Amino acid sequence: MSIKDLLTQKQTLFIIGLNAVISAVISLIVGLLLMQPTQVASVPMPTGAAPATRGAAAVTPTAAPIVHVVQSGDTISALALKYDVPEEDIIAANQLQNPNYLQLGTQLIIPVGGLAQITPTWTPQPTPTETPIPFQPPSIDLTATALAEAGVTATSFPTQPPATGEILVQITEVTSPGNADREAVVITNKGKGTIDMRGWTLSNTGGIIYTFQAFRLYSGGSVTVNTRMGQDDVSQLYLRKLTPLWAVGQIVTLKDTAARTIATFAIK
Repeated sequence: MSIKDLLTQKQTLFIIGLNAVISAVISLIVGLLLMQPTQVASVPMPTGAAPATRGAAAVTPTAAPIVHVVQSGDTISALALKYDVPEEDIIAANQLQNPNYLQLGTQLIIPVGGLAQITPTWTPQPTPTETPIPFQPPSIDLTATALAEAGVTATSFPTQPPATGEILVQITEVTSPGNADREAVVITNKGKGTIDMRGWTLSNTGGIIYTFQAFRLYSGGSVTVNTRMGQDDVSQLYLRKLTPLWAVGQIVTLKDTAARTIATFAIK
């Protein structure tokens, strides 16, 4: 074998060995890549979007309450109609003691999203003691004589207040009768319910003087019906008369829509 043939054989073996090494390295790299966990391309979310959470229920955000500044002529019923909010929610949100009286410039919270839910707190119950009862309470069927023999003094209990919603409206005052600029009739709701006075009438001895329009009198609230000129609001109504309507000796009568007498007042 010549030197030239020997060199050609060595070159061939070197090339074959080099190819084998390269193939082994490539196989090792491919194996390492296959062993890596698959990466998921992240998809950019729209601006302002919150990431979704598996199993989490969608929550609809509650609308923020509106702050309304009281103006002339505003009433709770009108605000409730304007903002489509129950009257009771407006009263509760602002803790109004007399919903018939709204002071000009007052800021009222209008809970358009509903009243905030209050999370109840747990109050620990007192641990019962084993202190013996000093005597056996008498039966409610015992008579006064039996109670006296048992050594128990009978106690009188106060009369229960009228049921909720019962009409208890009174004419509490008639001021300055005979003076058109100062005379007025004061009507107060002493019951527990709100009274819709639309269609109610106020009359003197001669007949009907005034018919109420859309007006509600809340529990504990009052309204003053003035003879003089003026602009109606939640607690003041005006008959817009230049001459007096009330006089000493007259009977002021308040009737409902069924012409039933609700209250009377003798002017003295």
